[in-house]
Amino acid sequence: MIVPLFIAQIEDDRDRELLTEYYLQHRFTLLHVAQSILHDWGLAEDAMQEAFFRLAKNIKNVRPDPKQVRSFLVTITRNFANDTIKKRNVVSMLSWDDLVYEPADDSISIEDIVTQDDELERMAQTLPIIYATVFLLRYKHDCSDRDISAVLNISEAAVRKRLQRAKEKITGEVRKKEVVHNA
Repeated sequence: MIVPLFIAQIEDDRDRELLTEYYLQHRFTLLHVAQSILHDWGLAEDAMQEAFFRLAKNIKNVRPDPKQVRSFLVTITRNFANDTIKKRNVVSMLSWDDLVYEPADDSISIEDIVTQDDELERMAQTLPIIYATVFLLRYKHDCSDRDISAVLNISEAAVRKRLQRAKEKITGEVRKKEVVHNA
């Protein structure tokens, strides 16, 4: 079923039905387009979601022609995926050593794992660059979702999802190490 955030943007019942119909018709096409560019399933999902968020905002303008809807969605997905690649290349040019450490004041479970600067950077380096960037901006530079969203030009929902995925990957790595140490 369609992600509730898309529906929340639509007030008209007919428009909600149209958005649901478009989602069911085009979601796999958009995932395929994004995956072929990004080669990362999570990022492909982000690109697809961005396309549907924009469709939700412009549903009144694209309703008359179903071909126009598909073209609109594919164009948004392709552009978002290409922008993600560009950002990935720019961020990958940064050295982790160039980032200045400013300890975060938040008390969340992931910070219990990260006890030293070296550990934080090492964990970030194990992540795909798209997640590492968001992870470091949050936990090393203490940026809010809004700040990260503005810096990376992505939605706050995408920031939260990327942080969630980064935490899951790091937690998985920590668990693997615990199994090795306990064996």
